[in-house]
Amino acid sequence: MTLHNLDLALRVNEPSKPTNMSSTDERSFYEKWEHSNRSCLMVMKYTMDKFIKECVPKTESAKEFLEYMKVNYTKTDKSEMTTYLKLLTTTMYDGVSGVRDHIIKLKHYFNKANEMKVELSEKFPKWLVLESLPASFDTVKLTCNALKQEWTLEELMSIVVQHEVLMKKNETHSIALLTNQGSNIKKKPPHKNFGGSKQFKRRGNSSQGGSSASASSNATKNEKFKGKCNFCHKIGHKQRRRRKEMTKKMRPSKHEEFVYMGDGSKVKIDFFGMIKLRLATESLLLLHDVAYIPSLRRNLVSVSTLDRQGYSFHFGGGKVDIFSNSVLIGNGVLFGNLYNLSLHHGSLCDSSSVNSVVGCKRARMNLSSSMLWHKRLGHISRQRLERLVRDGVLFNLDFSDFETCVVCLKGKMTAKIRREKIDRCGSTLDLIHTDICGHLTPTALGGYKYFITFIDDFSRYGYVELIHEKSDSLNVFKAFKAKVELQLGKPIKAVKSDRGGEYYGRYDKTGWNPGLFAKFLLECGIDARYTMPGTPQQNGVVERRNRTLLDIVRCMLSNSSLSEFLWGEALRTATYILNQVPSKSVPKTPYELWSGKKPSLHHFHVWGCKAEVRPYNPQSKKLDPKTISGFFVGYCIGSRGSRFYCPSHTTRIIESDRAVYFEDEVNIDSNFVPREIPFGEEHVVIPFPTSYVPNVDIPIVQQPDTNQGEHGDQVELDFPVDDTVVDEIALRRSQRVRQPAISDDYMIYLQEHEYDGYDASDPVTYQEAIHCPQFTSWKEAMDDEMNSMYMNGVWYLVELPQGCKPVGCKWVFKTKRDSSGRIERYKARLVVKGYSQREGIDFKETFSPVSTKDSFRVIMAIVAHFDLELHQMDVKTAFLNDDLDEDMYMEQPTGFTEVGKEDLWYLKFDRIITQNGFKENTVDKCIYLRVSGSSYIFLILYVDDILLASNDSDLLIETKYMLSTHFDMKDLDEASYVLSIKILRDRANGVLKLFQRTYIEKILKRFNMHNCSSTKAPIVKGDKFSKAQCPQNDDEREEMRTIPYSSVVGSLMYAQVCTRPNIAFVVGVLGRYLSNPGSQHWKAAKKVLRYLQGTKDFMLTYRRTNILDVVGFCDADFAGCIDDKKSTTGYIFIMARGAVSWKSVKQILTTSSTMEAEYVACYEACCHAIWMRNFISALGVVDSISRPLKLFCDNSAAVAFSKNTRSIFRSKHIDVKFYFVKEKVAESLIDIEHMSTKGMLADPLTKGLPIVVFQEHVSQMGLLEA
Repeated sequence: MTLHNLDLALRVNEPSKPTNMSSTDERSFYEKWEHSNRSCLMVMKYTMDKFIKECVPKTESAKEFLEYMKVNYTKTDKSEMTTYLKLLTTTMYDGVSGVRDHIIKLKHYFNKANEMKVELSEKFPKWLVLESLPASFDTVKLTCNALKQEWTLEELMSIVVQHEVLMKKNETHSIALLTNQGSNIKKKPPHKNFGGSKQFKRRGNSSQGGSSASASSNATKNEKFKGKCNFCHKIGHKQRRRRKEMTKKMRPSKHEEFVYMGDGSKVKIDFFGMIKLRLATESLLLLHDVAYIPSLRRNLVSVSTLDRQGYSFHFGGGKVDIFSNSVLIGNGVLFGNLYNLSLHHGSLCDSSSVNSVVGCKRARMNLSSSMLWHKRLGHISRQRLERLVRDGVLFNLDFSDFETCVVCLKGKMTAKIRREKIDRCGSTLDLIHTDICGHLTPTALGGYKYFITFIDDFSRYGYVELIHEKSDSLNVFKAFKAKVELQLGKPIKAVKSDRGGEYYGRYDKTGWNPGLFAKFLLECGIDARYTMPGTPQQNGVVERRNRTLLDIVRCMLSNSSLSEFLWGEALRTATYILNQVPSKSVPKTPYELWSGKKPSLHHFHVWGCKAEVRPYNPQSKKLDPKTISGFFVGYCIGSRGSRFYCPSHTTRIIESDRAVYFEDEVNIDSNFVPREIPFGEEHVVIPFPTSYVPNVDIPIVQQPDTNQGEHGDQVELDFPVDDTVVDEIALRRSQRVRQPAISDDYMIYLQEHEYDGYDASDPVTYQEAIHCPQFTSWKEAMDDEMNSMYMNGVWYLVELPQGCKPVGCKWVFKTKRDSSGRIERYKARLVVKGYSQREGIDFKETFSPVSTKDSFRVIMAIVAHFDLELHQMDVKTAFLNDDLDEDMYMEQPTGFTEVGKEDLWYLKFDRIITQNGFKENTVDKCIYLRVSGSSYIFLILYVDDILLASNDSDLLIETKYMLSTHFDMKDLDEASYVLSIKILRDRANGVLKLFQRTYIEKILKRFNMHNCSSTKAPIVKGDKFSKAQCPQNDDEREEMRTIPYSSVVGSLMYAQVCTRPNIAFVVGVLGRYLSNPGSQHWKAAKKVLRYLQGTKDFMLTYRRTNILDVVGFCDADFAGCIDDKKSTTGYIFIMARGAVSWKSVKQILTTSSTMEAEYVACYEACCHAIWMRNFISALGVVDSISRPLKLFCDNSAAVAFSKNTRSIFRSKHIDVKFYFVKEKVAESLIDIEHMSTKGMLADPLTKGLPIVVFQEHVSQMGLLEA
C-alpha cells in the first residue's frame, strides 16, 4: 500500500474539507486522502472475522479504526512468549508435511522465543526435535544418544530426512483402518469343530451392550436359551458360529505387522481383508485392504482411500454426505474431531452380502421392510400397505423404516380438492368408466402416444391399453368388451365418458351426430352416459385413476435411471399393481372383487431394478454367457414370468421367468424432474411455487369420502390453484430469403454422383460406345433401357404440336463394379438435355432423393450394436416409375426419362411404403421406420439403392416382397457394397467395418499415383498454405491449367465425406484454392494421395458397446488462416466407438480471442448435435439419446461461458445467434464439458499435428488398419 501511496490516510490526519476558496492542490490532496481512507477501511474490514467486526465501533476514519484495533487486539510480549513456548513443547510430527518442514517450523518457534529474550540452551532445539518425532524414528534417537559426538541441528535434519525417505520406500499403499467396536468385529478367526461335541468360547456384547459375554460351557443342549443372540439380535436364539465378516483374508508380511499411531505408539495388525458395511440408507460400502486390529477401540475409515475409489463427499453443518456417481449412499455426523458414520443395525455384512463386486453374492433382502414393499408396489400409501397386512395378503411388516419418500414428493405433489359422495353400482359391469389420456412425449416403445382406461365402477378393477391415435379407441373397446363379458358371463350395461369426439361425436346445427363409438354403444344396447362440457369432475373416477397411474409412473421413473420412453411399461405395471392393492373406494382389493380370489404379491419386485436375465436362445453356444444385464419393467400377463428391458438385446424387451433381481441398489436419478402431463382436453396445470421447499414431513392426506378411489397416494398441499390460461401468441415468420450461413468460399459443396462411381474408360457419347471394344455389352445395355421404357409406358409417338420445341436427348453410360473392382454389369440411360429447360416454365424445382452420409453411418452403428440383419436392394430404372405432371416433347429416336424429376419417383415411392406401415424420419426424409410389436426395420433410400436393416428376418422378407410387388427390384441379399463403400461384418463379435480400398485404388490409378510411396500423415504441424502460394503471372497460371487439381480435390472430398475424417481438414484447406491453385497446393494434394496409398486398408469400425450413446468433440484453431486470420472449426461425433459425423470448415467471422473462436465452434457443433439428437430420437431404438448429449471442448472459458446465464461485458460483441448454445445447455439438450487437449479428437480437424499424436487421434475415431 505504501508503494501506491494508499496508506496516506494512516499517516496523515484528515485535512479540512475543500471549500470554494480552496486551491487546486488542496482539492487534489483531499481527494487522494479520501481515496486512501476508503481503501484502507475496506481492506481492514474485509480481512477480519465477522465477529470481531461487530465489536468494533463505527468510524469513518481508517486511522482511528487502526488505533482501536492496536489497543484491543495487539498481542503482548508476555502472551506471545507463552504461545511460542507452548508450541515448542507440544508440536509433534504428523507425518503429512514432511520431517524437513517440521524441523524448520520448530526452529522458527525457537528463534521467536529467543527474540522474546527467553534464555534457552543450544542443545534444546535438538532435544525438542527428537522428542517430537514418532516411534518410527527410534533408531535415529538411539543413534544420537549413543554417539559421543554432538550433532548440529543441520546434521540432525539431514539424517532424519534421509531416514524418512528410506521408510517411505518400504511402505505399502494406503489402507483403510477398521477396528473392533462391540460385537461388530470378532477378536479371533472362527475355529472349526471337527466332529466333537466340544463347546467353544465366544466373544460378543451382552444384552446390556458394552462388556463382553461368553456362552456358558456348562449349558446343556436341552436347556432353552432366554437371552439375546449376539449376531441376529433375536430373543431366545443363539448362533454357534459367527458368519464371516471379512473375506479374502491375508496375513500381513513382516513389514506390515504394525501401524504407527500419532503419538508414536504402534499396534499390531492381525490380517488384511475386505469389509462390507451396510449404511443407514441400506447401501453397501465395500472397503478393500482393511487392516484388522483387535487392540483398537474405534473403527476408522480413511476419507482419502474412499476418494481414490471414486466416492465423493460434501462436508458442512457438522455433517458429511457420501455420494457414489452423484447418488447419496450414506452420511455421518461430527462427533468430537471425527465424523461418526451412520450404519444400519448389523452393519457388517457377511460374504454373501456383497452387492457391487463381481463374483460375490448379493445382500439378503429384508422382506419385512415396509419401504421395500412401498417401492415394489409402485409407491402406494402407508394406509394401503397396512390394509394389505390386515387382510393377510402381506405378512407383518416393519413400519419403523417407513418415512417421507422423496420420490413420492416428486411424483405426487398436488393441491387439495374437496369432493362429494356419489352413488355406487351394486355389481360388476353395471357401469364402466373410460377416458383417453395423452398425447404423451416421448412416445412409448411401439410408437404409442395415448392410453385408454376402462374401470369397473363396482370393483374398481381397471384395464389400460396403449394406443397410437384416439381413433383406435373403438377397436380397443370391442376387444375389452368381448373379453370381460366372456370372463364374467354378463354384459356391460352402461359406459360413462366425457364428450370427446372419439366417444360422443359432435353436436352442430343439425343436432347430435354420434361418432363410431357412440353408434356401437347404441347398436349393442349399452347405456351411454356423458359428462357435461367443461366438467371433467363428473367423470372423476377415471380422471383420478389416470392421475394416480401417471403419479406412479413418475415415481417409478424417478426411482430408476431408465429413460422416459419406457412410460408404457411402467403404466402397465402401475395398472397391475392398483388392481392387486386396496382402494379406499372398496372394502376389498379390486382383484378380489373382480375374480373372487385373494391376490398374491410374493412375485412383486421393484420396478426398474437391475436384473440378470436368462433369455431363451436355442442358438446360443456353449461358452456364451448365460445371462444378459437388464432392468425389470413389468409382469407378463397370461404367463408366469416378467418383462425386462435389456438395451444390448436385439428386441430390447424380453420376457423370461429366469432372472436374479438386485432390488437393494440405490438407483435414484437425482436430475429427474417430473413433468406435468395433461390428462384430457380440460386439464388444468397446477403450478408449484419454485421458492417453496417443504422441510417438514408432509402427510398423506386422507379424504373423508369413501367412494373416491385413489387419492390416498397423493401428497397434497393447501395453496390456491391458479387456473389462468395463457393464450398462445402466433409467432411472426420472416419472409425474407435466407442466405446460407457459410458461403462457397469456405466450404466445398460436392455433387457426390460425380465422383462416387466415375470410370475414366466409360464412353461419353453414343459414337464412342459403338466404336469401343465393349460395343456388344453397351448395345445390350441400351436395349434393356429401351425395353424398360416401353414396359413402363414412358413415351409414345405423336405429332409435334405447333409452337412447341422439342428437347434433345443423349445416352449416359456407366460401368457398375463390385467391391473388388470387378465389372458387374454395363448400364445405359437415355436422358433429355435438361439444361435446355427453364425453371418455372419447364419445371418448378429440383430434388435429389438421397439420405445423408451421417444418417447412413448412424444406421451402420446401430446395426453393429444390435446385430441387425442388413440387406440391399436395387430399383431397376427408378425414374421410370414416376408419373409426370407436365407434357414433355423430345426429339426422336425414342422417349425420355427426365433429369430433374427425381421428386416424382420419390413421391411415388413415399406414397407406397407409407401405405404399408412405414413412417419417414422427420429429419432425414429418405430414412423410413416400420415397427411391428417388438420388431422393427429401417429403410435407407439413396436414389435407386435401398438398404434394409431389421431385427426380424420375417419382417425383412415381408418388406422385400412388398417392394418387389410395386417396383421392379433386384434383391442383392446381404449388403456388402454400396455407394463405393464396402461393408464387412463380424457378427460374432458385434463389429461392422466400412472402407473404400477399391475407390482409393481407382483414384490413385486415375491420377497416376498408384505406385507412389506412402507418407504417415496428410498434413503435419507447421504446414501452412496461403494465397501467396497461388500463381502470380500468366506463365504460372498456364502451367497449373494442365494439372487436374480440382478433380483430385473432388475425388478426395468423396472419400472424406464417406469414411475418412482423418483427411477432412487438409481437403477443406485445399478446397479454398480451387479457383487459382499453386504448385505448393498441388504438392499438398499429392501428399494426401500418398497418405491414402499407405492407409487404403484403414476401416471405419463400429463395435457393440455396453451403452449405445453419442459423444461429441469440438475444437477451433484460432486465426489459423494466414490470408484473413479467420479460425477453423472442427467437430466429430462418436457412436459405437466409431465416428458417425464430422466437419472441418473455416468460420464465417473473424474472432478476436481464442475463447470466442472456441465458442463459435461450440455453436456449430451444437447445431449439428441437435440435428443428430432429433434424427436418432426418431429412430426409436437408442435410449440414451433422451439424456443430454455430451459435447467436449478443450477451452475452459468457452465451457464456462456456455453454462453462464449472466451477460458478460467482454462478450457483448458475440453475435446473438451464438447464444443458441446457452439456450440448448439450459434446456438440458446439450451438456458441454471441458476436456484436456490431449484427448480432444477434433484436433486433427482444425490443424496439423505431430505424427504420433495424429495417429493416436485417428485410431480413437474408429479408423483402424485391417
